[in-house]
Amino acid sequence: MAGGQTLVSHTDPGRSRGGAWPAYRGSYGLPGRWGRPAALVVIATLIGLLLVAIIRLLIVAGYNPPTALAIASSGGYVDTLLGAIIPLVPLFAPYLALVLLFFNRVILAILTILATALMTPVATTRAAALHQARADWQSVTHRGLLAIIVMAVLGLVFVVLLTLVFLGPGFVTGIRTVATVACIVLIPLVATIYPFPLSNQFYTGVLKQPWLPAQVITLVSGQKVTGYVLSDDGPWVVVLDDPTRTVHYYRSAQVVARQICQIRPAPPRSPLIPLYPGHLTSPTSTPVCATVASARLVSAGGRAR
Repeated sequence: MAGGQTLVSHTDPGRSRGGAWPAYRGSYGLPGRWGRPAALVVIATLIGLLLVAIIRLLIVAGYNPPTALAIASSGGYVDTLLGAIIPLVPLFAPYLALVLLFFNRVILAILTILATALMTPVATTRAAALHQARADWQSVTHRGLLAIIVMAVLGLVFVVLLTLVFLGPGFVTGIRTVATVACIVLIPLVATIYPFPLSNQFYTGVLKQPWLPAQVITLVSGQKVTGYVLSDDGPWVVVLDDPTRTVHYYRSAQVVARQICQIRPAPPRSPLIPLYPGHLTSPTSTPVCATVASARLVSAGGRAR
């Protein structure tokens, strides 16, 4: 008590008795830092990945639910989930980078763009992409002097506004503005180099292609089956037939030979920035399934004669 007034001591439970350092709370502060929005984002992401895997599985199975269930149960649910999602990552990485840029996730967008340049195969060659960009620029600049003046004025206005943003609210706001504008500018280039999977034959084939290598399977009876081996553990060999997309079960003793092949010859497609120079890479030596089957038929016929 001092001067007729009572001093009341208020102790902060988050501080130590010395008052210098906050008390250690261990893992009890994690739920507060986690927050409901982050948890909703994680849950929505997991649900989205599961839906993408289910849709991809139905596409591979020819939109036949019993076949899709047979594929998932034969190959394992975890392996099926990973196999259905992982091949789609390079195809949708360019558009994921644009989405991250639009929502101002600059660092994640830059990392995604770098990963795209290193792993996503381009629909055209680099020379064709540069030629397309040069042709678009020439089509714009050859519109006349008025078009060039309008473009110069718009560019000057954008630079002035961007300078005011950097000098006003701050550097972070300016970076976010640049990221949004870059997303809009890069849409035509990305659509040309990396067409959307549903509008390009190469990417559509990747969507329909199972995540397992194709094989020509020769049976004891001489029958040759072109398909994908879902499981070969135990006494049964489970095969997904390629033309009909039906699942067949063969006993292990019925299988005489198996050879990996490719369904159709596809030209090699390299990413925008290949890790190996072109003169060090050689074309794939995987034979075409139809060629393997016909060669076996001829040799079998020769022996029969």
